Amino acid sequence: MLCMMRNTTTSDNSTFSRALDELRSRLPQTWRVDVIDQRAYLPGPDAVVRVAGPDGQASILLIEVKSRLDPKDVDPLVSRFEMRLWQNSEATPVVVARYLGERTRESLRAREAGYIDLTGNMYLRLNAPAVAIERAGADKDPEPTQRPARSLKGAKAGRLVRTLADFTPPLGTREIAKIAQIDAGYVSRLLALLERDDYIGREPRGPVTRIDWPNLLRAWTKDYSLDSSNLATSYLQPRGLPALLDGLRRQDSEDGLTYAISGSLAAARRAPIAPARLGVVYVERLDEAAQVLGLLPAETGANVLLVEPFDSVVFERTVLDEGLRYVAPSQIAADLLTSSGRGPEEAEALIEWMLSDEEAWRV
Repeated sequence: MLCMMRNTTTSDNSTFSRALDELRSRLPQTWRVDVIDQRAYLPGPDAVVRVAGPDGQASILLIEVKSRLDPKDVDPLVSRFEMRLWQNSEATPVVVARYLGERTRESLRAREAGYIDLTGNMYLRLNAPAVAIERAGADKDPEPTQRPARSLKGAKAGRLVRTLADFTPPLGTREIAKIAQIDAGYVSRLLALLERDDYIGREPRGPVTRIDWPNLLRAWTKDYSLDSSNLATSYLQPRGLPALLDGLRRQDSEDGLTYAISGSLAAARRAPIAPARLGVVYVERLDEAAQVLGLLPAETGANVLLVEPFDSVVFERTVLDEGLRYVAPSQIAADLLTSSGRGPEEAEALIEWMLSDEEAWRV
């Protein structure tokens, strides 16, 4: 009989019981999963569970039952209760909840902690007895709590992401708002979302002091994509990409086109993988740019993609190199992450370079 756990409700106790049943269902019938302690009103994990194989080998699970767990709270939770040191240095912390978001699950796995949620998400690694369970459940909370919906959709969110990626902290809310040219109230609300999801870290009532810009860019691309967030049209440059670049070099004058190169052509400057086959170029007006550059409309066989941007931020913090203008590395990475073919692979190679040499591109 399960007794009530420390500071938990009947709902929490039910969540714990259902999670244990789910774990038992994933193990052979000859294995045992037993509750050996419940820390009622005492410091430490909510419960201690023993998993034993038929040969007598056993591991200890230290269970925390949470009504919700935001990514930023994972590290304090795992360390606060000193879970690994509770009577058994080999004990494995396991979080049990009704639902755990993707970012929270990633953070738990990174800290070698297990998890079980009632939508079917499960992760557990044990050495003795040998257990390896990784099961996918719901991608979204089937019963989300009532709080204002926030996302990284839209031009203002894009400007904020670009600012956080391009500038080195510390960064205050008003400073971010000034750089991104968006209102401070919106910045404050979106920073709260990003802090909750552990993409940034802030001092209490202070500036942003930490930015996980690689994962922030990846998160942005769930709401942003090169094709769907911008107006893009395919063209053919009959003489190939060298002719496209020559045409762009000739635009370096007051009356020349406003443009910036992205995609594979831009990434190859820092992290080449293979010769570029498609030239992605942001321009202010598609028809004018196509005419000036001598491009032909093409539904098939295109080698140029002209793009009218979702926002003028794509023309900010550009880089001029050998007579050609390129978008900022953060924009290149986001565009490639949402491109087809080897685009995502090129994006990850570029991000590796960006991580290794931040001084070369962050302000």
